[in-house]
Amino acid sequence: MSLNKIPLSLYVHLPWCEIQCPYCDFSITTDPVNGNDAKLAEAIIKDISQSKDLIAGRKFKTVYFGGGTPSLASTESIKHILDSIKNRFLSKETEITLEMNPSNVSEGRIDELLIAGINRISLGIQSYNNQELQALGRNHDKESAIQATQALQGINSTIDLIYGIEKQTPKSFTANLDRVIQSNINHLSLYQLTIEPNTIYYKKELELPNEEEIEKIELIAEDLLEKNGYKQYEVSSWSKPGYESQHNMNYWQFGDFLGVGPGSHSKISNEEEIIRFRKIKPLEGYIQNQRSTDLKKISDNDLDMDLAMNLLRIKNGLQPQDITIKLPASFLKKYQKGIDEGLLLEDRIGTTQKGYRFLNETIQLFF
Repeated sequence: MSLNKIPLSLYVHLPWCEIQCPYCDFSITTDPVNGNDAKLAEAIIKDISQSKDLIAGRKFKTVYFGGGTPSLASTESIKHILDSIKNRFLSKETEITLEMNPSNVSEGRIDELLIAGINRISLGIQSYNNQELQALGRNHDKESAIQATQALQGINSTIDLIYGIEKQTPKSFTANLDRVIQSNINHLSLYQLTIEPNTIYYKKELELPNEEEIEKIELIAEDLLEKNGYKQYEVSSWSKPGYESQHNMNYWQFGDFLGVGPGSHSKISNEEEIIRFRKIKPLEGYIQNQRSTDLKKISDNDLDMDLAMNLLRIKNGLQPQDITIKLPASFLKKYQKGIDEGLLLEDRIGTTQKGYRFLNETIQLFF
């Protein structure tokens, strides 16, 4: 596929957070914003303009403001970034998402963001249960989570929930899901809590639900969400028909993405190779110089593994024309082994029911 036909997304990293959540290993700062959002917006605009060769004449299929808590930045700085790319790089169809936390949601703020050009809100609820929110170290409570969800009525939006939390039971998880279903929200991201190195949780003794309880929680999710019109289309993603996340789908279909902002990651294809790199992490350093680091060419076994870890997340599989690159012979050889073992589909690129249930083991075929 020629370069200008590979879809390209833009990821904008705004690193401010009010607190450091104990399970988070993202590139964030808890320093107050103090006007640095305007300086960062200028640096991001400069970074995009310096990336013309990587953009290669393409429009952004999607734009995603992540973090951190991007909604801690002023609406003016977010609008400034969007205005700078509107005419050249955006179309009427571009999905433009911004992450928010319940503590900075109000109807007035949402209206401002929609006027600025945001057309999709991602709300980090994580739980509607006070005990679970305390266990996660969140800075909002059940009441503000409910109010924030209500403020999104009628707006294209998605909610994040976490399961496998300390003190969580199948009953409390069901209550969380009931809240989402009652809210009539059109997309849900449902993540199992994972303990990453370099997090506060990693150093703690945690009493998490056991495997049996996790399995019970996952079966509850499957049953309740399907009964209420949500379809699972990816490992952690459920949506009503037509509301799948276009930004995440571009990642999983192996599209390109340009990351701007401190610590952001990129994957860019050109005629000869596929490269990954990231921007330097310190906020002040990035504002001064939008330098790239950790550049790595992706080929051979690394490419096979990269492809498997993305493409096989899609629940119903993909037709070859939905995938943005020609699949290497080495990948197809390993894929055939998966077909022989009853883990992968023959008629499209994807897993069987068994392969999806044991997805980590299925992906190991591509090492």
